[in-house]
Amino acid sequence: MPEISFNITPADRAVFEKILASSGFFYDFEIEVALSLADETFTHGEEKSGYYWIKLVEEGEIIGFATFGPNPSSVHSWDIYWIAMHEEQRNKHYGSLILKESENRILSLGGKIAWAETSGRPLYEPTRHFYERNGYELEATLREFYGPGDSKLVYRKEL
Repeated sequence: MPEISFNITPADRAVFEKILASSGFFYDFEIEVALSLADETFTHGEEKSGYYWIKLVEEGEIIGFATFGPNPSSVHSWDIYWIAMHEEQRNKHYGSLILKESENRILSLGGKIAWAETSGRPLYEPTRHFYERNGYELEATLREFYGPGDSKLVYRKEL
């Protein structure tokens, strides 16, 4: 069973990039956004940057990660920005494990509601089922948000 770690280092950046690229889900600019959140955390730390991280480690190798943070426009809502597993580790329920750890950390830091966004493209159907299986409810659909035929779906879970 993989181990949970709450510490990230600049050495993890290249592995995060490899994990995101392995999925085939993300545009290059989205991968750059995720890496910029890591850079912000390396520079300022979790509390000041507002980005908290969990990584999943198996036999000394990072196989997945999550990042989340408090929504600056809310007193109790937290956004789950990224949950990513290396393609070779998918369908092992590790995503649910790291999501549950993220929710527990959010609760321990005073959060009450977790929000997650994903794409409405057919490619993301497994992602939508993932959130629903883990107790998230579809709260909003923003049609063609990401581009033509690519809606943004917003999921919510009260913790």
